[in-house]
Amino acid sequence: MFHIQPTPISWVLWLAMFAVPIIIIIIGIGIYFVSHKAKLGNIFGVIGLIGIVVVALLGASSKYYNYTHSSSYIKSQKSYQLEYNNNQQREIIIKDYQGKTFYQHTGTFSFDRNGHGVNLVDSKTGKKTAIYIGDNDTVIVTDK
Repeated sequence: MFHIQPTPISWVLWLAMFAVPIIIIIIGIGIYFVSHKAKLGNIFGVIGLIGIVVVALLGASSKYYNYTHSSSYIKSQKSYQLEYNNNQQREIIIKDYQGKTFYQHTGTFSFDRNGHGVNLVDSKTGKKTAIYIGDNDTVIVTDK
């Protein structure tokens, strides 16, 4: 798959890629009207239009590749996978301000952190566990 890595100056490369077919079309228009060679002018015009379509498709391919390999896409894909997969093994460890573990659980569960609370819902039994955490407590959730 064709792609150009996005950089601060990659727009210059895209501009050049679009400029070449446009220049070819302008040359074709000039040949058509100035030298009155309609057939040659039409050939240049068609080649320029095909060039624009090809560059546009390459741009779409590059955009798709860069999007599907971005961290935000991978994060959202993993998020959906975790939301709809009830067999995802997880481990949660909650530590107090001194680094001592005061809660640890491993299994299949979903969790929601809201303010000073962590709510766990077991995927198999449906039982809910609510845990209060302080300002300096640490919650670590690891997907296995």
